[in-house]
Amino acid sequence: MIPQTAVRDWERQVYDFLNNEVPPDVRATGQRVVADVLAATVAGSAAPQNASVFREVTLADGPASVLGTDRRTDPAQAALLNVTAAITQEIEEGHNRGGHVGASIVAGAVGVAEAFDVDGETFVDACIRSYELCTRFEYAIFAMKARLNDAVPWLVRDPHSTWTTLGPALTAAVCMGHSRDEVRETVRTALNLAVVSMHDPFAEGAPSRNFTAGFSAQAGVSAATLAGAGLRGSAAAMEAVYDPFETLLGDGEFVDLFDSLGTEWWITEVYHKPYPSCRYTHAPLDALRDAGADGLGPEDVDHIDVYTYRNGVDMGHTRPDTLTAAKFSTPYVLARWVADGELTLDHFLDDALEEETVQALSERVHLYADNAYERAFPEKWGARVEVVANDGTQYVGERDVPRGDYRDPLTETILTARNRDLLVYGLGSDDVDDAVDALSSMDSKTVSAIVDGLTA
Repeated sequence: MIPQTAVRDWERQVYDFLNNEVPPDVRATGQRVVADVLAATVAGSAAPQNASVFREVTLADGPASVLGTDRRTDPAQAALLNVTAAITQEIEEGHNRGGHVGASIVAGAVGVAEAFDVDGETFVDACIRSYELCTRFEYAIFAMKARLNDAVPWLVRDPHSTWTTLGPALTAAVCMGHSRDEVRETVRTALNLAVVSMHDPFAEGAPSRNFTAGFSAQAGVSAATLAGAGLRGSAAAMEAVYDPFETLLGDGEFVDLFDSLGTEWWITEVYHKPYPSCRYTHAPLDALRDAGADGLGPEDVDHIDVYTYRNGVDMGHTRPDTLTAAKFSTPYVLARWVADGELTLDHFLDDALEEETVQALSERVHLYADNAYERAFPEKWGARVEVVANDGTQYVGERDVPRGDYRDPLTETILTARNRDLLVYGLGSDDVDDAVDALSSMDSKTVSAIVDGLTA
């Protein structure tokens, strides 16, 4: 018989935590996360690499909206497209101890919440609880990834696809009104399921890369749907898959992760992005901005040296020729800022990528691993930038954490304006006021009413 009670203390703590009250200040943070992801999703639906696919793909009829479009389908297919859109523009929130947790949770389950006429506050609270669990699991999984990637470099590479089945699954289960038993089976199924990309083509920029996150969310919503129909999950997997983390992490650390549920709210350490590019490019860009080289143009720069943590050095490819590749290229991001003094969504489209002065400068940007920044990572994602002008003048800037980090947060005014720009990009200026209102009043509206403001 498959046990119908928790087989490990951490599993019991997961289920007990779902009954915890969410403090008002944490709920306010959760509302910002939900608004962040929904705005990013609308903008991502309008990205050229998504827009034609979203328009042409055959979808089943259903009650769930594809944000930024006029299409509706079943919640699982909506999760596939919405989460793909959420990560495409590389503007969605994230967490220092892992990846982009909110994208799969919020965009993955919003279609379920819409279909089941869930109120905004219930949806936000469900997203927060899922966020707390997913950040803890992803923290543990990073330890496994580090060892696996050394042994088998192509395995478990995509940071959006390994732990993000749980988030949309659990949030969907809550929105569906599942019983405790059905929630247990949802969690067990989702925690034993990972949609894994064999290779993360961020430097190539293949559009299919972002769909891996969508497939993961689709699987999570499907797990919740099937658990509601009686599907049983694996209790044995809770032991076989997760017992090794007690060895992979420090002594007692895995257990401590779940002991802190409800007392330490990790969502309060969320970051919000000021720039639409991979977070690893942000500390170098902020250091460049702080270097005082504003008067230089691309033709005035001899070279730029960047010193950062090892993961950041992976973003060193030059002359990117696709939207995604450019968003993951620190050389391109810095060269673009030197040229224009800003970084917008349009700077990653084909016309911008064809600007030779910017691409030529990207080849003169060099990235180096720095031991001090590596020791501080992932608690701090820092960088130092040295700009050398053609006349030999040197400009130096340094950042311990990028702008938007919880220790250097964006103001509400800046974040609201950023979300508005994303909504204009996806919906146009005529409809943006309704969209902004939808995001700013989610605590007093149903999710279906919120979504109405975010569709074409």
